[in-house]
Amino acid sequence: MSKKNKKDHQTPQPLEGHRLKTRRDFLGQGLIAGLSYAIAPNIFSLFSKGNMAHAIECGAVDTSVMGQKTPIIVFDLSGGANFAGSNVMVGGVGGQTDFLQDYTTLGLPPDFHPSLSGMVNSELGLKFHSDSGFLRGINNIIPTAVRQKVDGGVFCTSSSDDTGNNPHNPMYWLSKAGAAGELTQLAGSRNTETGGRSTAPPQSIDPALQPVIITRPEDALSLVSVGKLHEIFNQNQAQKIMKSIERLSESKLQRLSNMSLPSQIKTLVQCGYIQSNDLINKYNADVLDPRNDALVGMAFNNLGNGDQRKTATIAKLVLDGYIGAGTIEKGGYDYHDKTRATGENRDFQAGELIGRVIQLASLKGKDVMIYVITDGGVAAKAEVDNSTDGRGKYVWTGDSSQRSSAWMLVYRHAGRATLRNANQRQIGYFKTNGAVENGATVTSNSVTNLAKAVVANYMALHGEEGNLANVVGDNPFGTDLNNYLFFNKIT
Repeated sequence: MSKKNKKDHQTPQPLEGHRLKTRRDFLGQGLIAGLSYAIAPNIFSLFSKGNMAHAIECGAVDTSVMGQKTPIIVFDLSGGANFAGSNVMVGGVGGQTDFLQDYTTLGLPPDFHPSLSGMVNSELGLKFHSDSGFLRGINNIIPTAVRQKVDGGVFCTSSSDDTGNNPHNPMYWLSKAGAAGELTQLAGSRNTETGGRSTAPPQSIDPALQPVIITRPEDALSLVSVGKLHEIFNQNQAQKIMKSIERLSESKLQRLSNMSLPSQIKTLVQCGYIQSNDLINKYNADVLDPRNDALVGMAFNNLGNGDQRKTATIAKLVLDGYIGAGTIEKGGYDYHDKTRATGENRDFQAGELIGRVIQLASLKGKDVMIYVITDGGVAAKAEVDNSTDGRGKYVWTGDSSQRSSAWMLVYRHAGRATLRNANQRQIGYFKTNGAVENGATVTSNSVTNLAKAVVANYMALHGEEGNLANVVGDNPFGTDLNNYLFFNKIT
């Protein structure tokens, strides 16, 4: 092999205009795959205590941005659930308590009309119908003291029915806004670009941030797997190389990418050696496995149940800062089967999962933002389901994109977040016939703008909403941005 060709063979070649910046870049360009032939003769000598020379400055992991941003979990309820009216209260232009004349298509008979005494519950700040399945599920898990630290908001937004093509999920933008994790940025419970059913706005997607799939405790342990490195190095040596790559800043990685492959590996190993904290102990089963976390056991009582198992695993990893943001998909929300009972049971189940996440945050002393989405909506007709689980409400009969919405809750451990605008917990509004007024706001008929509004609300929790355009590409709200925000800064 000629000298020129040998050098070309040893040095990773980034794509045109793309510098090697992340561990994924190094893996993709063959850095790890090339170790066996490039440095096998003398790799172990690089671990000797006397070999401390290094080509770039080695520093400890930069944790300055870790753990500061509010953990966030998205619940993606696939099928087109009811949120508006029968669950989260919605009203006219005046907000949640500007009650509509008729809630028939939103599932409420006259004797359940929210204007009647006792039909609205404000325990979570955000107003729910007092017989909401979601509310009953949440309150079945969290005590009154925790409820008093929760508030939220509802977005009156129409979205397509029963399809995964709604760009509901803002996970990539949330990561860009600072939802960072020590081990990986995004995770989901389904093998999709978002980890859930709904898609992400196309312009937000960063292939380098593809979410890892987490559905069980064993998946948490795989986050620190070093794969083929085990074929060359022992666990300790391999972990040092992996973590050295992760802790390098962009500028250092750029300098590193200009070196030959042997020099790169030499540098990484030396950085790993002189910064040797016991990474295996830091990320071992006792730390990552939710089954070994007593607080998880207090919030989740049955990890043998698939929904609890995946929710508990993602919730723990997000709340503990190992993952930046997580999506939990739950199916079965296409429940317009001419009964009310099916929907009530499904809503209660999701409510309990949401409640368990909030309860775990409370036990860990952490804040958390929860965003709940569904693809489309559902409409009812004036026919009562008098079965026990039907609860005397109107039956769900068909999809209805004009009766959709999305909502969010924020648990603040130090005390309930304060509202940005007095009593504003509803963005957009419904018409008197129970349909979304599509012209009310820029989010009312645009799921992409809805995703941007959610990111703006997340950033506002940290006082960073002014930087929205740099995260999502523009500011569709202009000077009215404040009117799309629910809370003041909480951190």
